[in-house]
Amino acid sequence: MLDKINNIKEKAFGDNIPIKRKFFNIVCVGAPIFSFLATLANLISGSTAGDNSNIGIWACIICTVTCLSLYPLSKIIKNLDVIIGLVAFGMNFLIMPLLYITLGGIESSMTLYFIVAIVFSVLMLDDTKKGAALVFCAFIWYALLISAESQNWFGLSDFISSLVVYHGNEYLDTLLDLIVCSLCIAVLVKVLARNFEAQQTRSDRLLAQMEELSVKDPLTGAYNRRFLIRYLESSITSCRSDGRSLAIVMFDIDKFKRINDDYGHLVGDEVIKAVADILKKSCRDYDIVSRYGGEEFILVLPGATEETAIVRANQIREKFSAMKIAPEIDRPVTISGGVAELTISMKATEDFIKAADDNLYVAKETGRNKIVGTTYNKGLEEVQA
Repeated sequence: MLDKINNIKEKAFGDNIPIKRKFFNIVCVGAPIFSFLATLANLISGSTAGDNSNIGIWACIICTVTCLSLYPLSKIIKNLDVIIGLVAFGMNFLIMPLLYITLGGIESSMTLYFIVAIVFSVLMLDDTKKGAALVFCAFIWYALLISAESQNWFGLSDFISSLVVYHGNEYLDTLLDLIVCSLCIAVLVKVLARNFEAQQTRSDRLLAQMEELSVKDPLTGAYNRRFLIRYLESSITSCRSDGRSLAIVMFDIDKFKRINDDYGHLVGDEVIKAVADILKKSCRDYDIVSRYGGEEFILVLPGATEETAIVRANQIREKFSAMKIAPEIDRPVTISGGVAELTISMKATEDFIKAADDNLYVAKETGRNKIVGTTYNKGLEEVQA
């Protein structure tokens, strides 16, 4: 039973329901409740007392039943804007005037409920021109209704007096109707505000996800080349201003084409993801891992010198060569790296990356599975020895 209730709740008020539809469903639930409370308030205050009190009671019952029919009606009429327009029109021109006449006219506090109808119309109608026209016409209609009673046009005042032989405690009537009316408006606005906030939160979350997708590589989850260039430009300016060092390491998978040829591209993708994973796990919070292109990655190390970067890059290289990436691969998979530290002679971001790329080329040409730097290179010294 509880699951069924939760299922109905999710279908009517779930996160996937558009905010306008959700708010309308809330109105469908809340309107009968407040209509019933309004009826109860009028009974308590005695505003429907008298020989013809049943007419006022039946008017309240008709209003409550009409409110209960809103949700089923919305399932029949698929266009939500149409049914909202019908409801707004019915509230302002039929239901509220009917209650006004049957519950005592100007001597009752039914004019308070005119406010509810106006608020509903303003909140729910998207078309500004149509909404403004409906509200304007409603004000004219209410003014005519009150004037007709005050001037006894068409015998309206006499007709209302014949319905309400005895008007009860009008002070209690006004107080109770003020409470019900205020609660109704407050709940409408509060629910709308909360739904708007929830919708805004979801929109912000989706926007954040879209922004992340725009700067992340879909295969590896590492940052993409576009983000890397922007980040390096900012970091270079910042490091030069603060006098801090900055180093990058360009990694490349050794003999990657042969891996694709021997084991297929799916296994090749697993190797690429393995490189990205080990780089991200080896990062400090402020380091950046980017997929530069194909099987090439760049690790950005703010505050690191070339010597520090080479030490860290060799640790990553050794960990990677010891990994068992996929059962299909029956030989070690290795990576090589080129290290560059930011210098005064590097005028642009491209110069910085080119220095790392040149050192990577040296590592490839001198045996692979090594890390090469510009001025500090234990791996290259071992090869030369």
